[in-house]
Amino acid sequence: MHRFRIDAIVDAQSLPRIAGFFAQRAIVPDDMSMRIADGRMLIDVAVAGLCPARAAVIAAKLGELYAVLDAGCERREPVA
Repeated sequence: MHRFRIDAIVDAQSLPRIAGFFAQRAIVPDDMSMRIADGRMLIDVAVAGLCPARAAVIAAKLGELYAVLDAGCERREPVA
């Protein structure tokens, strides 16, 4: 399981742009959440079944999106 952590500007289009990014690549997230803190949108997206190299490319591409301030990814084992 890979967990993407994305910091974005608070804008009505930030969340749909990020969701659309995954949809364009035919990736259905296992979990997606968003909250606003410190004047930023904090978005977490969990995706299972990605190889580490593809997850790294996705994180880099997310960081290039308009409205994204920072994006990163970490691999986590699912909790049973």
